[in-house]
Amino acid sequence: MAGQTQGSDDEISGINVTPLVDIMLVLIIILMVTAEFTKYRTIPIQLPKVNAATMKREPQKIALTIKDGGRIFLNDKLLEDRGSLGQRLKQAKAAQPELAVILRAEGKTEYQDVLKLLDEVKEAGISKVGLAVDAAKR
Repeated sequence: MAGQTQGSDDEISGINVTPLVDIMLVLIIILMVTAEFTKYRTIPIQLPKVNAATMKREPQKIALTIKDGGRIFLNDKLLEDRGSLGQRLKQAKAAQPELAVILRAEGKTEYQDVLKLLDEVKEAGISKVGLAVDAAKR
């Protein structure tokens, strides 16, 4: 038995599978990404075309402003007759059901005047009311 070296002719009993797993994971990721891109192109169809402006429609807004002296402006135009405000709001509501009112009151306006204005808006059937404010400076 001369000429034999110990340990050099031993058989390899294990296989390192780490590179194989790495390659398989990369292939799975590539497969998932490409499957997502081709997902919606499997059946060719012609979708109907619509005007995007009609789908995303914001409600019409009316600016209602009350100044310190009790003067009322409707869309930046002085309202001479306060009694006609309710009727004008009802007409606007009938023309545009999703009508919104932005209420702007000057800083020193009486609280009671603002509440009267809010009551008139509510009586006209308008439920969407926003109050305009300026951001406070810190």
